[in-house]
Amino acid sequence: MSRTSNVVVCKEGSEEHVLSDNFPHSGKWIYCCNCQTFIAWNAEDQGISVRECPFCLSSLNPRMYACDNCAVTMLDFDDQTLRKHHTVLSWGMPQPACPGCHRFPQSTPRVHFCKAMGCNLSTARDRCPYCNLNTDEMAESSAVKTRGLVRSTVAETRGRDPEEHSAGSSSTRELRQQTTGESSISEPERPTNNNHPPETVRTGAPVIEVEKALALAEEEARARAAAEARAKEAEAKRLEAIRAAEYEAEMRAAAESKAREMAGIYTSRLSQIEEESGQSGTQDRVSIALYAAIATFLLLALIMLIYTMVSLYNP
Repeated sequence: MSRTSNVVVCKEGSEEHVLSDNFPHSGKWIYCCNCQTFIAWNAEDQGISVRECPFCLSSLNPRMYACDNCAVTMLDFDDQTLRKHHTVLSWGMPQPACPGCHRFPQSTPRVHFCKAMGCNLSTARDRCPYCNLNTDEMAESSAVKTRGLVRSTVAETRGRDPEEHSAGSSSTRELRQQTTGESSISEPERPTNNNHPPETVRTGAPVIEVEKALALAEEEARARAAAEARAKEAEAKRLEAIRAAEYEAEMRAAAESKAREMAGIYTSRLSQIEEESGQSGTQDRVSIALYAAIATFLLLALIMLIYTMVSLYNP
């Protein structure tokens, strides 16, 4: 579509109609990164899903980014394509920027599973524009979910431990009473089997294993969070380097333009000075010739005057 106008007109059908009078800031638009197509999206149409592009039919691992500056939502797939001008990273950041307004998000996008679109969607907005989910209350990360699941397992296991502990204690008391009764009859018949630990010791083994799993899950969560933080930091540095390079290019272009302007001014001034010097040289030569002629005439007049005076005194 043309980038010279903000008005988008649909020419399909019997009559033309306006899809947007202020593109990309009005309406709902989805941009497929694989086929580079803007799609006027109707959220009420249940017959079309974003899990497959209706134009290029890409469908592998769909992920979306809803811009917080305009009404464009990027849709990216892992299907093979010749060249992508825009893409959505796995953690939600658009690259290099939004294809509609060409701006970066104002804050770090947060990823959630959008039930309305049926795929992962990232945005820096306060709410998801499709499922209206508050981004501050979005789904927890996989690490937090794992910790919650393991802790619930620990709680259930520890909830069962008191019952098993009481059962083991009662059986131990009964065994102690029986042993005490038998010892009053015959001391050598007291059971002395140290190979089998009490029941209360065996019931602690699942708790230890679950706690180890919890520690391992927390360690993996910390490592994943550190890796994501490093990736975001590297991406921020890359964006900063791109902005610095763009600023440097703009300053270089401005300096070159200023240098060309100064060179033009200097060249025109030099030509003017040369013209003025040429005119002044011509005028000087004319003046010198005129003065020489006057001097010659005066010299001749003086000679004639002297000759006349000499002739008068010497008849």
